[in-house]
Amino acid sequence: MRLRPLLLSALLCTLALPAHAKWELRQTSGLAVMEQTVDGTRVTFQCIGRTKNRLTVGLDRGRTEMPAARAVMLWIEAPDGRMARHSMDAFKEGPGLSATLYTSDLVLQQIRQAKALELTIAGTGKRLVRTNAKGTGAFRLAVKEQCGF
Repeated sequence: MRLRPLLLSALLCTLALPAHAKWELRQTSGLAVMEQTVDGTRVTFQCIGRTKNRLTVGLDRGRTEMPAARAVMLWIEAPDGRMARHSMDAFKEGPGLSATLYTSDLVLQQIRQAKALELTIAGTGKRLVRTNAKGTGAFRLAVKEQCGF
C-alpha cells in the first residue's frame, strides 16, 4: 500500500512542472531584454534606450540555419482567444534571423497581456516558433523604465 502515496506524489510533481519556461528578463541602463528558448529556438525581444518605439526580435537555433525571410509576422494570442498580428522587416544574421518591430503602447500592452506569441514567415505562414507569454508583463515595465516608451 506504500505504492499509492509514491504514485500520487510523483503525479503531483509532474503536474507542477510548467509546460514552457518563463521568459527571462535582463535589464541595465538603457537596455531591456527578454529571452526564452523553446524547442531549440532562442527567441529574444530587446529595446535599446536610444532607439524609441522599436524592438529588435531575434531568432536563433544555434548551428541550425533559420530560414531566410524578408518579413516575419508576430501573432499575439490574447487570453480570450483573440489574435493580433504585426508584420516585421526581417534579415539573416549569421545562422539566425533578426526582425524589427515598430511598436506603440497598444502593441506593448498586447504583448504584456498575451497568452502566447507565435512568429511565422510572412506570406507563407510557416511557423518559426510558438511560445507562452509568462513574464512578458515584466518586460513591458522594463521597456518603459529602461527605454522610455
